Amino acid sequence: MGVQRKQVRTITVLALTGGFFGDRETDELQKTIMDEAASGNRRLVLDMKECQSLNSIAIGVIMRAFANYKGRGGEIKLCGLGKRLKDLFIMTKLIMVFDHHETEEQALAAFAVDSDLRPTRSEAR
Repeated sequence: MGVQRKQVRTITVLALTGGFFGDRETDELQKTIMDEAASGNRRLVLDMKECQSLNSIAIGVIMRAFANYKGRGGEIKLCGLGKRLKDLFIMTKLIMVFDHHETEEQALAAFAVDSDLRPTRSEAR
């Protein structure tokens, strides 16, 4: 269980592994996302292909992150939702909130077509 970080150009990808049940792993997820936000990151992909489950606390962490990023003009995209997680996001209607993609590559490519997320001058350098 845990969170692995990688950088692809100006986009941060966080790969979630295992289950997130409101314990240390969820604290790690929240800290990692908030550290990214504090550094000024505006493009985040949550790769969930290795994530088996989320409880309401973990969903709350993701929703607070969504509000933070949206409030700063950024965006969070999801990718790799397995059937179980996709069903959860459909049931909670969060599937309509998040831009979601089958693969990390598709999520990364989706940032290239988002006109509201053009690189700032400092990012373009």
